[in-house]
Amino acid sequence: MNLDLNHLRQIFSAALASDCLDQLGYRNQVLVSDIEMISGDGVMMGYAFPVKLEVVDVAPEVPYVGLLAALDAIGKDQVYVTPSGRLRRAALWGELLSTACAFKGVAGALTDGPVRDVTRMRAMGFKVFGVETSPLDINSRYEVVAHNVPCLIDNVTINPGDLIVADVDGVAVIPTQIIDEVVRRAEEKNSGEGQFRRAVKEGMSPSAAFAKFGVL
Repeated sequence: MNLDLNHLRQIFSAALASDCLDQLGYRNQVLVSDIEMISGDGVMMGYAFPVKLEVVDVAPEVPYVGLLAALDAIGKDQVYVTPSGRLRRAALWGELLSTACAFKGVAGALTDGPVRDVTRMRAMGFKVFGVETSPLDINSRYEVVAHNVPCLIDNVTINPGDLIVADVDGVAVIPTQIIDEVVRRAEEKNSGEGQFRRAVKEGMSPSAAFAKFGVL
C-alpha cells in the first residue's frame, strides 16, 4: 500500500471518510464525539499504531519501559493510539512524547483518555486527540505492556495499519482491508462535491445539482 498521505490530507475529512465507510456497509467506525482535537489543526491522517495498557497502583523500579519501547518503535505516518477503557486515571499523552514523535514524522496521537502539556503541544502544532486534560503522570497508574497490537475504543476495533482520519468533526477508522476502496470513493466524492459547489454557486438548484453529481 503506497498512499500519498500528504496529497490525501488535502482531500480527506472525517466526514468524507465516514460517508465512504457508510457506502461500504461499515457503519460503526466512528469514535464517540467527546474525543476531540486538543492540539494541532487540519486533518490527522495516518496508520494506527495501537498500544496496550495495564492499570497499576505503584511505580515500577524502572519507569516507562513499555512506553519508551513503543516510542522507539513507532514510525513516520503512524498514529499512536492509546485505549484506556475511559478510566481517566492519568494523562496518556504529553509534550515530551509529542516532541519525540514529531521528530520522526509521526502523524499524531489518539486516546480515549486525558492528555497534558496542552499549551506546549499547541505551540508545536502536533496533532493530539483526547477527551480532556489532566496533570497526572502515567507512571504508577498505567504501564504500556505491548505495542502495535489490536485495541478497542468505543466498540470500534482498531488494528495496526488501519487508517485513522480525524479532524474537528471527529475520528473515523478505516479498516486495512478496505483502505484502497475508501480512498477511491473519497477521491470520487470529493470531485463530485467540488462540482456540486460550483454548480449551485452558478445558480443551479440544489436538487438539480444532486441529480447531476449524486453528492450532498
